[in-house]
Amino acid sequence: MIQRVLVPTDFTVNSLRIVLEYLENNNDEQVELVLVYGYKLGESISMLLGFTLDDHLAEMQNDDFLKGCEIIKSRFKDKVVEMYADCMISKNTRYVRNYLKGRQFTQIVLPDAFEFQNVEHTFDVVELLRTQPLPLPQVIPVAMGEDEMSRHDTLDSFFFRKKWRFSYE
Repeated sequence: MIQRVLVPTDFTVNSLRIVLEYLENNNDEQVELVLVYGYKLGESISMLLGFTLDDHLAEMQNDDFLKGCEIIKSRFKDKVVEMYADCMISKNTRYVRNYLKGRQFTQIVLPDAFEFQNVEHTFDVVELLRTQPLPLPQVIPVAMGEDEMSRHDTLDSFFFRKKWRFSYE
């Protein structure tokens, strides 16, 4: 059975460490990774009418982040069936419950210590999921010990020093 896994992100290369820690410590089960970002949609009518998820995600994901995702998919091609991004657009308890239920997540990855970039109109998905009084799918804690890699947010310093052998497909 393929597991659908929610992984929090802020669309930085550094946040892909969460995905790597999960995949490296995961059994050999196949997963569909959904990289989830918290975005406060706002209340203005122009914001509500002008918001499209695809346009917003295209704006938020830079080339290094997308290349990092491709490297991960290539490196873990036996485990990762699908990997894509999504936005959680409200902190409302009903919305969060419906979001988790509707997308049928089987696992949620929660890093123990990770500082997401605080950008205007965003919120921390990890903190939200930790404080929600909801029954959550299986929670997978990921230890994110602070090391030298955590201070780098570039593709070369992050991936290529791991000495992986991979190919672009």
